[in-house]
Amino acid sequence: MYFSRYTLDFSALPVYSKKEFNTDLEFSKESFELNFLGKSYAKMITGLDTETVIEPDLGHNNKEENINSENIYISGDNIDALKHLVKAYEGKIKCIYIDPPYNTGKDGFGYNDTFKFSKETLANKLDIDMIEAERILDMTSNNSSSHSAWLTFMYPRLYLAKQLLSEYGAIFISIDDNEVYNLKQLCDQIFGEENFVSQITWQCLDTIKNDAKYFSDNDEYILCYAKNKEKLRIKGIKKTEKQKAYYKNYDNDPRGDYLLTPLHAKSGVENSIYTYVFKNGQRWTPIEGTYPRFSKDTLSKLEEDNRIYLDPEGINVPQKKTFWSEVGDRMPSTTFWGYEEYGSTRQSNKEISELLGKGIFKNSKPTKLIKNIIDLICEENDIIVDFFSGSASTADAIIQLNSVDKLNLKYIMVQLQEETNKNEEAYKNGYKTIDEIGQDRIKKASEKIKKETHADIDYGFKHYTLKNTSDNILSKLESFEPQLMNESYDLYKEYGVETILETWKLKDGYEFTTNIEKVDCNGYNTYKCGECLYLIEPNINIKNIEALIEKYNKDEKFTCNKIVLFGYSFKFNELEMIKNNIKQVKNFKNIDVKVYTRY
Repeated sequence: MYFSRYTLDFSALPVYSKKEFNTDLEFSKESFELNFLGKSYAKMITGLDTETVIEPDLGHNNKEENINSENIYISGDNIDALKHLVKAYEGKIKCIYIDPPYNTGKDGFGYNDTFKFSKETLANKLDIDMIEAERILDMTSNNSSSHSAWLTFMYPRLYLAKQLLSEYGAIFISIDDNEVYNLKQLCDQIFGEENFVSQITWQCLDTIKNDAKYFSDNDEYILCYAKNKEKLRIKGIKKTEKQKAYYKNYDNDPRGDYLLTPLHAKSGVENSIYTYVFKNGQRWTPIEGTYPRFSKDTLSKLEEDNRIYLDPEGINVPQKKTFWSEVGDRMPSTTFWGYEEYGSTRQSNKEISELLGKGIFKNSKPTKLIKNIIDLICEENDIIVDFFSGSASTADAIIQLNSVDKLNLKYIMVQLQEETNKNEEAYKNGYKTIDEIGQDRIKKASEKIKKETHADIDYGFKHYTLKNTSDNILSKLESFEPQLMNESYDLYKEYGVETILETWKLKDGYEFTTNIEKVDCNGYNTYKCGECLYLIEPNINIKNIEALIEKYNKDEKFTCNKIVLFGYSFKFNELEMIKNNIKQVKNFKNIDVKVYTRY
């Protein structure tokens, strides 16, 4: 009997190995893919709309230094923040930097989301059996720190982050050995393997761990993925005097110092190999296993222009000169970032200690590191997002960059109101939550930078808090019946007009910085944002509607093509009155105004 050399003879395997194989495997359906418990759940969570509202911090936002600021700080769960942001900032963010939990077992990560699904509901939604549904619910509600829990946590956040990036943008993610392999596979799936740019090694420690059991782990990683690698432009790093030290002038060339590079390369075509004889009689042939970097004709031209260094003693092989003066303002970045140029964890701890006090926040990223990341790809007026803001190192770094380069970079920071430990310095110094630390750091860093540089830049920020719908509001929503509504039913006050406006503004695609204008309609306040007009307050009458129609008729600049009504504030007959009368606008202005009711 004939056997192919690839035939599996299971009878020849040890007993324990037989259990590893299934003779019914269908190899034609195999493919490379990252699978983990909770992946289908993570995809479902990604598609669910947020149930939070955006509450502006009016006292903070109306201060002189903040009222015109284009910087944003959001206190709340980043998955909810991202769902709000993607509606208004999709395709607009140039750079995202995040420093997520590393899931080391010591960083406090534990997945415990707020979604409340029954086992039966989840099994039905995901088309899975009850056992898997129970495993997922156990993982997502009991502070699990497994690899699957971490991936389930990261998946929706990275997927939404991708939607925010512009075609020319990139995301940079700090991570260590514990999850770097899983993160790389997850990013390959979300951003596309073809959009992987680099895995950078950052020397985060500038000392040796003397108590290390095996090796002193002095490095972490930064994964970089582009939205579209073909369109990504990496500017490189600015030239420094330290780099210049590697450039020498061995033969008093009038063009100045230069760097020597080999004439051979590791790759090439076999028949391209040749021997070249220089004018001084020195012969050159690529060393075995390499190929010429230049054609024979090009090498001749380089020699004519004195761009080949020839050792007078004939000992060292000929090499090409690359002049410092011709390199330009920037040089390609390497994939190894040392602590001297990019900062260390110890240096970042010192930064925070000097601003806020010793021990307030530990092991954040140094501003040196983040400034270098942002400087690689960002141009004037770009927006940078950090949705694991922590101590707000990213915001601090951006203020520093703006004070020097005047680029008017803008930031959006997001940080969960995670409670500080009552036994630690942060709590003892009055910081009850991590987002309080971040906000205070921005304020104090701004004061320091302004005092040192006197730069005329945006030092402020607008603050918003994501609020869950309260039980009080939920009970009113559940019992609400438009036909029974009376004038005393003022549900809009439960939220506040400003909160409804900020939430709706982003929902309709307008950025935080888009102004909202109050429009008086014969004593009834409406609110204009771009091409949208919001009607929120109750007690509207026909005279108010007539005043609104008159506004359309006489004001050429008043071109709102969308009216949104806060349904809880209007009786059924009022809703019909608004919709029927607003149709008149089309008779005298070529606008087909759409009216929407939101509950």
